[in-house]
Amino acid sequence: AAGLLLAALFLVPRLFGKEQTPEIFTASALQRIIKVSELSTLSSVYNGIAQVPSPKNPQEVGYYVSYRAQVKAGIAFDAVEVLLDETERVITVKIPPAAITEVNVDISSLDYIFLDESCNTSSVSAEAYLACEQDARAESEAQQTIYELAAQNARNSLTALIRPLIDQLGGEFTLVVL
Repeated sequence: AAGLLLAALFLVPRLFGKEQTPEIFTASALQRIIKVSELSTLSSVYNGIAQVPSPKNPQEVGYYVSYRAQVKAGIAFDAVEVLLDETERVITVKIPPAAITEVNVDISSLDYIFLDESCNTSSVSAEAYLACEQDARAESEAQQTIYELAAQNARNSLTALIRPLIDQLGGEFTLVVL
């Protein structure tokens, strides 16, 4: 939504022959422009197998369930910090650490192997779904590459969002995204 707003503000006047004059902005104004709560910058498919304990004996596996899930990672966009150094003419944008933002298990992909037949009840799907969701989150959180890619994509997205504002100022400022 913020990207569309920026595009409308900068492109529409140019399309109709009205060139905008450079505007002065502050770090707080830039912070408000990019303020959204969460930005998912990476989406991947995860295929896994979750173990669900037996209700009779929680130390034993009642059944295994295979599943497919979509895992999203990104940053808390409202924690992005913008610093403006007017003397050095540098705008520094600090992004928070990436995190898993969403796990969506495809319930139609669930496939069971029962070791304890008493687990095969009408409510097994609800229990299995939660187990798969927890398994996908735990497995994804253990993958450092997910965080690295999500952070890099966040840096690229913020650069693409802020670069037009800097270009409008005639290239006087340098953008640093950390």
